[in-house]
Amino acid sequence: MKDLAWCEIDGKLVFLDIGKDRYFKLADDQNQVALDRIRRCGLPKWHQPKWLARPSTLAPQRTSNAIENGRFNLPEVARAMWMQRRVERRLARYGFASVLSDLCKTVNSRSARTDIAGDAAQKTISAFHHSKLVRTAADRCLPRSIALALGLAAHCVRAHVVIGVRIAPFGAHCWVQAGNEILNESVEEVLLYTPILAI
Repeated sequence: MKDLAWCEIDGKLVFLDIGKDRYFKLADDQNQVALDRIRRCGLPKWHQPKWLARPSTLAPQRTSNAIENGRFNLPEVARAMWMQRRVERRLARYGFASVLSDLCKTVNSRSARTDIAGDAAQKTISAFHHSKLVRTAADRCLPRSIALALGLAAHCVRAHVVIGVRIAPFGAHCWVQAGNEILNESVEEVLLYTPILAI
């Protein structure tokens, strides 16, 4: 249970084993038994390990203005791409759980506020958005989101990396959120997923 997160979608439980970096579902009869047990124990429909403190609310309402209106700044874009590549290498070398643990520690120690309206934060968000024009974002939502959260933490700005899942067909996606504002994705895309983990 130490590394297990789960959420319920339309009566189906989806699990994320953080230590093994894998999603799984249960057979229908096991799913019902697990649901009954979760309800009897008073556990929430969305659970994550205690070592990953969950934000109080994750109700996405708007997409960051910096995505649409930010100016292209080549040095900032290059830095964003370098940070993404660095996170990709760390994920490959140390694994999902280790990188998430480091992210949690770094963000909690450096981030003092949730104000993302400052100039430095807006430039960082814009740079990560524009980096998709240079290097495809396909299948890179996790390292991109972790890198963006770390980039914002460098400016003492707190943002949450959120992982969401959907079923029928199964899919997973990752984004960065500050309050009700989505920083590297559209609200419409995010609403297709149910959060299973938030850092």
